[in-house]
Amino acid sequence: MWTLTLAVLAALLTLALANHAQALSVLLGAAIGLFNFQSLARAAVRILLAAEAEPDATAASTSHFAPLLAMLRWPATALATAAVLWYMPGRPEGLVVGVLVALVGFTAAALHSADELTRSTPDLD
Repeated sequence: MWTLTLAVLAALLTLALANHAQALSVLLGAAIGLFNFQSLARAAVRILLAAEAEPDATAASTSHFAPLLAMLRWPATALATAAVLWYMPGRPEGLVVGVLVALVGFTAAALHSADELTRSTPDLD
């Protein structure tokens, strides 16, 4: 939600200051960045959960396609970036701003989540 909110605000600001191609680039860059950061977060959560689980349960639940999907994430991101820049009226600087907006949104969500996890509940006594 953080990335979506920041991306829309950045795209509206870009539309006011530049043109629609820049604003579209910001939105598409945010989408590419969000996809990349979410897949990275899912992989990190799986690693942390696997470290806590029993080795037999982890081996049984691990997909055989996980290494292949991990290897394809970066080429897929590169191809999506190339497609935006080559086939759409995207601009490179807008794409970079979009990815940075996704990073800021992802960081804000992580900080908000960490704050909720560390907040202790007061005792009723």
